[in-house]
Amino acid sequence: MVFAAGRGERMGPLTRDRAKPALPFCGVPLLTRLLRWLTGAGVNDVVVNLHHRPETLEPLLVSAERTMPGLTIGRSPEPELLGTSGGLSRAAARFGLGSDAGGPLLVLNGDTLPTFDLGEMAGFHGAAGAEATLLADPEPGPEFSGERRLETGEDGVITGLSGPGGPGLGFSGVWILEPAALGHLHGGPGGLSQDLLPGLIAAGTARAFPSRAPWFEIGTPRRYLGASRRALEGGALPEHRARPAAAATARSRGGAEGQWPELIGAGSVVEEDACVEGSLLLEDVRIGARAVVRDSIVAASETVPAGARIEAALFTGGAATPL
Repeated sequence: MVFAAGRGERMGPLTRDRAKPALPFCGVPLLTRLLRWLTGAGVNDVVVNLHHRPETLEPLLVSAERTMPGLTIGRSPEPELLGTSGGLSRAAARFGLGSDAGGPLLVLNGDTLPTFDLGEMAGFHGAAGAEATLLADPEPGPEFSGERRLETGEDGVITGLSGPGGPGLGFSGVWILEPAALGHLHGGPGGLSQDLLPGLIAAGTARAFPSRAPWFEIGTPRRYLGASRRALEGGALPEHRARPAAAATARSRGGAEGQWPELIGAGSVVEEDACVEGSLLLEDVRIGARAVVRDSIVAASETVPAGARIEAALFTGGAATPL
């Protein structure tokens, strides 16, 4: 199950006109990249919950079903936003998720792109005999800032949650759940970490699967820009693994020398004497003559005036706010 219903409120105006998973991630809608990763890992039956701007996700789902052989996608609409706990409970009832016949259920957020080996995690889960296995980073980086950490004991048994920045492993929001795990789910509004995980911890049936594989999350504008740059600089995307970073980053489109082409949206124009570095331009952006844009995001259809200087900011509505 992919959670894609949220309003994306932390993204501010970037998600006013579209669902967060519909945002481009290095030139391709994030949801499309996530579905490609799932099918590449052997997952063919997917359920996506929908609430905020579902019309921006439906074309991506239709395209994926058409172009990714064997993929079937169930839609779980939510007239009222239910949170991840309520969303999973609703989808499980509608589609039989987590039934004994269906076997284990993979659950993850639609605003993330993992790169770990799903087969390896599934093998770990089966060998541990766990009701739930959570993907965890033993050396959490800045992408986990502000998030609670998983505390673990022997054999990766999850024993508790520490506060943001405390000791423990970074949790990516990826779960493998046995049908029995859903017995701990109350299904009210809120998150799985608050509703489902406490019961699993009390039963001693939750395990952490440690992985240092890159993981990208676009929960805030700052994280969105950082994840996009890390994915390209680290060669984490399939289309970039075969070419050196130096060759991939060299580009010339208007005044955007050294800027990744994947971070310049369709229809965007950079004047020859403007400067764009380390930034993300969404669709139909215009960067005026002599303008400088560094380490920033420019929202769709915005015009940065000639001579303006934008640094470490989100530019939208004709104004820049710090990232």
